[in-house]
Amino acid sequence: MNDSATPKYMLKRWKIYTDEMFPVLVYLPYIIALYFCLNFSAQALVGQDLIFDYYGLAGIISAFFMMLLMRTFDDLKDFDLDKQIFPHRSTPRKLVLKKDILALMMLSTAVLIGINVWLAPDTLLVFAVVLIYLFGTYQWFFAEKIHREKVFLTMATHQPIPYMINFYLLHTGMAAGGYYEDFGWNQFILVLIFALPVTSWEVSRKIRSADKETDYETFSMIFGAKKACLIAFSPLLLAGGLSFYMAHTMQLGISYYPIAALIMLYAFWVYLRFYFKPINQHNILKNGAMIFTTMLFLNLLIHIILQRELSLAL
Repeated sequence: MNDSATPKYMLKRWKIYTDEMFPVLVYLPYIIALYFCLNFSAQALVGQDLIFDYYGLAGIISAFFMMLLMRTFDDLKDFDLDKQIFPHRSTPRKLVLKKDILALMMLSTAVLIGINVWLAPDTLLVFAVVLIYLFGTYQWFFAEKIHREKVFLTMATHQPIPYMINFYLLHTGMAAGGYYEDFGWNQFILVLIFALPVTSWEVSRKIRSADKETDYETFSMIFGAKKACLIAFSPLLLAGGLSFYMAHTMQLGISYYPIAALIMLYAFWVYLRFYFKPINQHNILKNGAMIFTTMLFLNLLIHIILQRELSLAL
């Protein structure tokens, strides 16, 4: 079969799309570590035993489909531009059609609304606000021309995305067990711990060595590779530091700290290696940010579970 022949069935085209742009086996461990850690941290923070109920189920399903939704948003917004910059991808080669991505976006939206109306009525208002904001970013807040011309405006309006999503996901943890806790300072710190690494990943994936730059605008093109590297590293450093504070607040035990320190040393190695020699062979920043984030969350999650009883209420 011709390599560029459009597959007949949409499900096949969806598989090609997700394998390329949203590999489930890569993202799923991260999503699981993120959500369970966020959910259980919200509960441990107020001293209660852990419970996984319908709010938790709604939260983890929503975490997956919100990330998929944002992926489709990005690809639909830049569909024509990506055909020029990334001709090797499946969409320019007609292996995936624009209508396929649009259908996946609509499916993700339907699942999100359905699961939250059905399973998480107490957090429905927070969910609705966040979903409206996400669709606002998809529409460039009805000012696409200005956003495309002003990169810093785009950063200002789009960088809050992970903070908004984690704000909502945290609320599903706060509502667990029928006790909807108040959102306070420590809950805000939790949002930062879980959202800052996403900011780092977003910046890291748009950093390239000089020989790999194209017409596609990257942070390394705007700031230079070294400065962009430090910008990407800073949120990881702050998230790691705040995790020490949160571990102390939740009394997670002494073993948390050396493991977290080793995880942070890994981040130092990934980013400083590229900083001092910004060549393509050293550019593992995007994957390094994801590995750091997953390990940091797993460290928190394991220590929380070891210290508290866990029950299911489904």
